[in-house]
Amino acid sequence: MAVGISGLCLAHCLGLPVLAAAFPLFGILSHAGWVHILFFCAAAPVSALALRGTGGWRHPGVRAFFLLGLAGLAAGLPWGGPEAVEVALTSLGGASLVVAHLLNLRRTLRPAPVAASAEN
Repeated sequence: MAVGISGLCLAHCLGLPVLAAAFPLFGILSHAGWVHILFFCAAAPVSALALRGTGGWRHPGVRAFFLLGLAGLAAGLPWGGPEAVEVALTSLGGASLVVAHLLNLRRTLRPAPVAASAEN
């Protein structure tokens, strides 16, 4: 679920401007600040719970991408700065969260090491 929400954030940032050019109704959503706040309010707690539940937050690489992702999403919230900067920061944040979750998934799917045999 966390990978999906992070992916939706990234798709929103990259895909909605293209849709807005083709369909003006989507242009309203691409500039709506509440959409960005909604994605952040959904992605942050779900991502944190997902990484906490699997223990992924203990691993430095996963934790670094997670924190970078949250920082990017927060910095990209509509605070009145240039839109290109908001899009870049939000895209970086969404992509970083996806990487954190994929690294965590890879870590959790790795087979457990086999204990050395006592027979010699």
